[in-house]
Amino acid sequence: MIKIENTSPLKMEEIECMSDDEDESLTYEQQREKRMKKNQEILDILGVNQAAKTLANSLEKKAAYKNVKKSRSIKLKPERRSLRIAHLAAPQDNLPEKNELKFNNSEISEKDNSYVTKFIDQSIITMPEEDSVFVEKLSDELAIKEAVNDFHMLPSDKFVHVLKSLDMITPVKVCEKRIYSLAIHPSETSLIVAAGDMNGNLSLYNNRNSEMREYRIHDAPVNCISFCTWDPYKLFSTSHDGSVRCGDIVKRTFDVIYKKDWKGQNKYGMNHTTWHTEFERNLLIGSGSGHVDMIDLRTPDQIINTAWCHERSVRTVQCHPLEKHHFLTSSGVGEVSLWDIRKMTDKSINPILQFEHPKSLTSAFFSASGTKMVSTCNDDNIRIFNTDTLNASATKPIKIISHNNHTGRWLSVFKAKWNPGRDNEFFIGSMMTPKRIQVYNCSGNVLHNLTATEMTTYCPVIEVHPTQAIYVGGNGSGRLHIFSTKKQLT
Repeated sequence: MIKIENTSPLKMEEIECMSDDEDESLTYEQQREKRMKKNQEILDILGVNQAAKTLANSLEKKAAYKNVKKSRSIKLKPERRSLRIAHLAAPQDNLPEKNELKFNNSEISEKDNSYVTKFIDQSIITMPEEDSVFVEKLSDELAIKEAVNDFHMLPSDKFVHVLKSLDMITPVKVCEKRIYSLAIHPSETSLIVAAGDMNGNLSLYNNRNSEMREYRIHDAPVNCISFCTWDPYKLFSTSHDGSVRCGDIVKRTFDVIYKKDWKGQNKYGMNHTTWHTEFERNLLIGSGSGHVDMIDLRTPDQIINTAWCHERSVRTVQCHPLEKHHFLTSSGVGEVSLWDIRKMTDKSINPILQFEHPKSLTSAFFSASGTKMVSTCNDDNIRIFNTDTLNASATKPIKIISHNNHTGRWLSVFKAKWNPGRDNEFFIGSMMTPKRIQVYNCSGNVLHNLTATEMTTYCPVIEVHPTQAIYVGGNGSGRLHIFSTKKQLT
């Protein structure tokens, strides 16, 4: 606070002496200037002028300090242009040299916030001998028999009726860390679940004897798991460590069938693998560099085709259920695209259709017969597309459903998935309270909420048995939440 200097008090007569002279001989301007001069003299005597100058100087110093503190160099980001659309080559460091898979040792420093490789360099990981009894029992249960009652073929009203009859059993701990992926074997003799967690562990759970085994086979989160459709004793696992493994229950091994050099989580060299899908006896594998590679499982040490589909990470890949030569990708740049496998002859490929989204995707999948497609976007919306006819009209959503898709850093992302064998109902996790798994129809209506008093955590990762009314949700602490009827689990 600025203080006014002490001055001797003015006497009344002194003030009166400073009043305007009533001299009629002076003009108005002269009288005005005389009054202003006397006013300044009074302010000087009181010390007001000096105080005002001091205050003004202090304010100027503060303003100058603020301007220096706030001033910073602003770097304008260059406008992002699509190299793929411009038919320009992809960055060469993202591509495997001469389409050959490499198996070099690679240590990634903590500075890059990446994963230190250990298990990725082991081309074959064998199940321990002490698990032989567990594996033998599991092998007996893996034999697929003809479906007794296919729950997913019921009419909609009976389908909902069965959903409302499901109960949840006590959560089962199967993984060490957060669950990233789930797969359910089509066997009906027992519920067999494979789960992948954020540390690279793959767990096998056999409900018949309530036993499970956990195997460390990757160096990073296991983002996608699936049981082989033509061999019930095999399963595939895709990890962010850049590798895909084939687990063989008969041989009791987990073999590397695809591998990329891990270049770290930087802007231009993200070679982590993200998703896989079957194409006949091949696998299509999406990666963080925006590429989709094809490998022949008969010669798993070589990429037979590759295509640069997106400028950023491919989140999911799926072949069309009927038109197998078409495959669908979702990406981190707000694109869902449809491609033709027969045109995977160059490093750049043109999409047949593009479904634009305002933000990055977490998933996009066809329904059972391919007549519908559902996408999950980070703009907090689920979109449904009519893909009965693959033309330009299919790229406009027929329904947009508001849905909170922001799971945060401690939960795995939501992926809306169709019920097996159905074209009008799909399921997805939820951030709502009480905790639940939601089942929607294509009109955007919630048909049923799978919930229970023991369901105290969110289940973002979910999967459904291929033929039975069994829904399984995985949470952030490695537990399975199984909704079923007692009859199906006995």
